[in-house]
Amino acid sequence: MWSEGSVLHKVIPLQGTFEYVAVVPDRAGAVFSCYTRSQRQLGGDLEHIPRLVGPSPLLQVQDAGPTPNPSVSNPATERSRLRLTAVDRRQASVAEASVILDRGVISALEPGDLLHMVRTPCGRIAISAIRSNQLIFAVGAITQVPLGSKFEALIPTDLIREAEAVFRKRETGFHLAEYPIEVKVSGEQRVVYRGRFALGSFEVWVLHGFYFGLPGVDECLSVVQKGACPVVDANSSALFLDSAHLEMVRWPDD
Repeated sequence: MWSEGSVLHKVIPLQGTFEYVAVVPDRAGAVFSCYTRSQRQLGGDLEHIPRLVGPSPLLQVQDAGPTPNPSVSNPATERSRLRLTAVDRRQASVAEASVILDRGVISALEPGDLLHMVRTPCGRIAISAIRSNQLIFAVGAITQVPLGSKFEALIPTDLIREAEAVFRKRETGFHLAEYPIEVKVSGEQRVVYRGRFALGSFEVWVLHGFYFGLPGVDECLSVVQKGACPVVDANSSALFLDSAHLEMVRWPDD
């Protein structure tokens, strides 16, 4: 999707994206597997358009070992790999796709939790865990995933348009290079580009907002329900998602 007026620019086609949800199985630990399902039914002609790893790939959560060559953007920790494997080539653009998270966020999951995974039209990843409609953690481009009933995150496009309109009185082509993120909890709210803070019962780290461009770069955040997940592990996971591309395995004869 592309639109004028500094509204978000998104150009990756539908077949390069995904929106999956998995129910964490019984006896899940640091290693488990289960099938996912698409978070929404597209319907009509869109139903036959392939998604990146098909409509219902197998999710395998595997030990990925310690971080190699750790750095500020690649924190030293024990890691987990979330591997999505297509079960039907006819509706899958690639055979496999995987991302790395801190093992600590995976260890915080309990049977029955909903694990939401999205690859956005900008090619970025968002992951959230929901328990009884309450957010446990969310990392990456979190405006693109469910966040439970208490926490809300969005790009305040109404305020952005108003701010840009002021500057366009002198420069007609003006646009903000980075869009802030608005987060809300029970009547409290913040509009920020970056920073760490508590909001209600959540710990929030905004690494950066949405960077304007074609296709643009999605925001990156870490949000944790206090006491439900180690904050440092969610922060590490956000850094992994922000600094590394999705790993993909093509079909053998592609």
